[in-house]
Amino acid sequence: MSVGSRHRPLREEVLVELRRLILEGELEAGTHLTEAAIAERLAVSRLPVREAFRKLEAEGLLEALPRRGVRVVRPDADELQTVHEIRIALELIAVRRATERADAAVFTELRDALAAGDTAVREGRDDQLDELNERFHDILARGSGSRVLIETLRSVRNQVHHLVGGKKSAADLSWDEHASIVRAVLDSDGEMASLLMRRHLLARHQAHTPADPA
Repeated sequence: MSVGSRHRPLREEVLVELRRLILEGELEAGTHLTEAAIAERLAVSRLPVREAFRKLEAEGLLEALPRRGVRVVRPDADELQTVHEIRIALELIAVRRATERADAAVFTELRDALAAGDTAVREGRDDQLDELNERFHDILARGSGSRVLIETLRSVRNQVHHLVGGKKSAADLSWDEHASIVRAVLDSDGEMASLLMRRHLLARHQAHTPADPA
């Protein structure tokens, strides 16, 4: 697949496409990758592939193999627990700051997302709900007003997605939980929004964590 015909810089296109291949499971956990093979697959030179490898290593999706390229990180229960704890901390900062800043444009986006989600629930459009659930977290991160927090949270969410093997659960698809958080933010109730966000993320983590054997 060629990625050199779109409007973003080539290095960004390669990064986005390689990240997608990993998160959607087309490049499976443990897969050994080389610059030459990926450059040929994406019909680009090695330089943007090398830059993408470095970025995805920093994001925790790839790990370096000395003199042998890189490998897609394998899921690890201990790492998942750590990354999940980091995500909770960051999401709580985001929802608190978004509530406190009350940015008008962000609040408009939240109201639009809330209306779209309610419509999608009534019409049974699960594909749209999946998209809205992801968008919800992105809006709150932007509402924090922090570029560092936005980028870090995106990276951490990608790591969680990869470490659970891309699996979805009822907690991922529960628009009611997201809608309750949005309403609390719009009501300027940061304490309630934080409480609901923590409950939501804990439920999501528990849904993806195998039960201990009896």
